[in-house]
Amino acid sequence: MSKEVADMRIVKVLILSVAVSASGASASKPAKPPFEGLWMSCERWQGSSICAYKALAQQGTRVCGVQSDFATNRYYVQRFVGTARGNVVEIDRICGDPGSETDTYCAGQAPADAAKVGWGASDRQLSLCEGRLQAGKKGEAAHCTPASARAAMPKTSGRDGEGPEAEDRAWMASCAQGDDG
Repeated sequence: MSKEVADMRIVKVLILSVAVSASGASASKPAKPPFEGLWMSCERWQGSSICAYKALAQQGTRVCGVQSDFATNRYYVQRFVGTARGNVVEIDRICGDPGSETDTYCAGQAPADAAKVGWGASDRQLSLCEGRLQAGKKGEAAHCTPASARAAMPKTSGRDGEGPEAEDRAWMASCAQGDDG
């Protein structure tokens, strides 16, 4: 065997070793679930920045979230549990500040005179469109067009303390593990 052939074999072995090591390193770091993270949109209203957000934690097909929206001069915050199927999360149950999304307060957060406490049903879903999150009615086809992508909430790492409170973040982590108490 010539020295050139032997050198080429050594180079091939080294290249394969590096490729196997690199693929093993990337295989040990699992990809982040698609519905894990914080989506937020902000606008100016009477000189203030008003932000709406959806923060999600995902474990397998289970998705737990906290959302906040501003309407009728106040913020509404809700918690929800849903099931991911492809690029859609169907919200199975929801609770929080009564408004357009629910009429049921979350347990432990309701005023003494609350009529409904616990989980309520939901007719809503969330879908991913070009990395952005859009809401819709459960069962609607999730169309992703350039216009719907622009209107959907962009994913963010948060800013200026916006996003869920510490209690809601702890609930999301616990819920994603199966305890949605």
